[in-house]
Amino acid sequence: MMISVVIVGINQWEEYTKPLIDSIKRFEPGTEIIVIDNNSDEQYPFQRNIFRTNFRMSYAEAINYGVEKTHGDWILSLNNDVVCRAKFNYIVKELAQDAIYARQIIEEKGYVWFGNWLALIPRDVWKKVGEFDPQFKMCGFEDADYSIRAKKLGIDTKPVDLPFHHYWGKTRWQLPQYPAVRCHNMEYLEKKHGVRLGDNVRVTHD
Repeated sequence: MMISVVIVGINQWEEYTKPLIDSIKRFEPGTEIIVIDNNSDEQYPFQRNIFRTNFRMSYAEAINYGVEKTHGDWILSLNNDVVCRAKFNYIVKELAQDAIYARQIIEEKGYVWFGNWLALIPRDVWKKVGEFDPQFKMCGFEDADYSIRAKKLGIDTKPVDLPFHHYWGKTRWQLPQYPAVRCHNMEYLEKKHGVRLGDNVRVTHD
């Protein structure tokens, strides 16, 4: 079993991205790590596992770009403002490869989806569900869309307690254009699936 980690970062190499990489190497040195430098203002170092985009992608598109370069049986997608605090391979080995797993689980109107700061997806599930929809701008609700699409295929979204801490260091809610982007993403999700989500969410695991 091999886990491939995909880390998407914009800037903050010294503050978040490098410490995250170092923490994973410390606890799980054999893990494949793919880093997407999402057109940072200051380019990330030249390393064979770091890939820089030519333009600022949506989070969904950047994850897709990273997954294309992975080889593992499991895909662990992480925000860059996260740090690993212990071994995690042994936890993943015990999981069934027929579900989507995450630290943060969100529920609303009978729908269950994952908060996309940490998503663990078996390769077989990724092949069935497909990529994240890059039409979700910036970030937000691409995770809801993914879980809804998976559920239609009989694939559930479940919590998993992986030993990662999220610093919430560059929260999208602080970005001046985010309210309009959030509205766009909510409307796009509603158009796609016929349900409006995001008005009254409940976080059940985090």
